Amino acid sequence: MFQDIFEYEIDMIDVLSSSYPSMYFHGKRWERKINQVTKVTVGSVIPDLVFIALPKAYDKDSTHYHPELDTLVISDLLKNGHSTVSDISKRIFARENTIKTSLERLCKKSTVAKVDCNCFKFIRKTILHDYHIVSIEAKLSKWRVALKQAINYRDFSHMSYVALPITIASKSIVREYCRSEEVGLIAVDNHTANVVFKPKPHQPQSSKWIWLLSKTVGIM
Repeated sequence: MFQDIFEYEIDMIDVLSSSYPSMYFHGKRWERKINQVTKVTVGSVIPDLVFIALPKAYDKDSTHYHPELDTLVISDLLKNGHSTVSDISKRIFARENTIKTSLERLCKKSTVAKVDCNCFKFIRKTILHDYHIVSIEAKLSKWRVALKQAINYRDFSHMSYVALPITIASKSIVREYCRSEEVGLIAVDNHTANVVFKPKPHQPQSSKWIWLLSKTVGIM
């Protein structure tokens, strides 16, 4: 059986890691620097691989690594635009003094700007949307479990994939389910990884994608 080539899932992950990561992305992101993260915990899940295409203007020395609360505030401002301390406090269920302290930190980092005495806006919107996250879940045989996990990764990823041995990835039922869920499919053998189906990118809706960026590569 083909699966016997891979004794452990880590063997598959090694092949996925050694493949040129740009093939997992859409468009001209192959021109970008791509950062790879292995087994990062995001909330209650741990994707096997995360690839992050960085903005063209990315400068590591200009990045900031924010605490979780600050990423919640950033996400709220990104979604709702100009907001008061009170509005943010009500939406993310945190005390106003706590939100005010967070906004003061973000202002010092030039991530947020004060519009008036009690109103703030996020000022790095263009650069933040220029990051692009791809997550991959690899399984030797349990493709339904992999698919369920990959669907969860869409919460913080612009694109999500399952990676399976080529004999499993070639099955029509696997391809059909991946397409119906807009989850990508990667077929892996002992030397190469090939994208069978590439999903359409979407914008993650939760704050987790901002937290993931802050934890791994930083936010400009």
